[in-house]
Amino acid sequence: MGKSMKLAIVGGDERQAYLARLAQADGHSIRTFALERAENVPRSPDLASCLTGADAVLLPVPVTQGENLLRAPLSDTKTDIMQVLDAIPSGTLTLGGAVPFRLHARAVQNGVRLTDCLAREELAIRNAVPTCEGALQIAMEQTDRTIQGARALVVGAGRIGFLLAQRLHALGAEVTVSVRSLRDRARIEAQGWTAVETAKLAEVVPEMELIFNTVPAPVLTNDAMRALLPPCIVIDLASLPGGIAPDAEPAAGCRVLHALSLPGKVAPRSAAEAIYMTVTAILREEGLL
Repeated sequence: MGKSMKLAIVGGDERQAYLARLAQADGHSIRTFALERAENVPRSPDLASCLTGADAVLLPVPVTQGENLLRAPLSDTKTDIMQVLDAIPSGTLTLGGAVPFRLHARAVQNGVRLTDCLAREELAIRNAVPTCEGALQIAMEQTDRTIQGARALVVGAGRIGFLLAQRLHALGAEVTVSVRSLRDRARIEAQGWTAVETAKLAEVVPEMELIFNTVPAPVLTNDAMRALLPPCIVIDLASLPGGIAPDAEPAAGCRVLHALSLPGKVAPRSAAEAIYMTVTAILREEGLL
């Protein structure tokens, strides 16, 4: 990189710790807050000192934990996310992931330039890889059979769903993908996989041994969940509220596993590298690098 910058990294998991080390190795001045248990990163005594003079602020991916807290699993304390946003100086470029609308509204009110990194196509694509690998790892650990020959349903044909279907097919699974559009049906069938309508999941789930949901909407209804046959496992990869209807309960002998933020859990270094590439691209576009 060219210009050296002052970057404030606030909250996050091991991805943010790797991100801090990557940026520091590139010659940037790094300060962190709410990363007390991370190794080999410079720490600030408080939020104000972390943010003072920062050229840009890097928030977690995702930004929040629950409704009101900064996502900071490596911190010894809990921090209100609005407190963080209110402390960022007006005009400061601030980057985070899966930013709720209310934070965007507060940022506009405060004059903070808040950008959602996960809205960037390149990061979404790179994040799909560790998400899929993590999903397969969970499936292998939680079942008593091989992926090869398993009847697997992927709910959703987006970036993660399509890539996951490819990986499952490569391992020898019998792959079915649920779709909503004729375009997606054509894409799935062109790969030699079975396509079904998402609205008709209750009709196909009794045939499945593994179900991976990638849709962040309650597409797995109570009827669909009750139609499962044991020992089917549902692995929900979608961000909250997930893809299972609030009133839905799986049939007896079936299990639901919620697998959120897999990139940070199964491959934090690779996930951090993906975030760092996106961050540096945004900084260049903003004329800061």
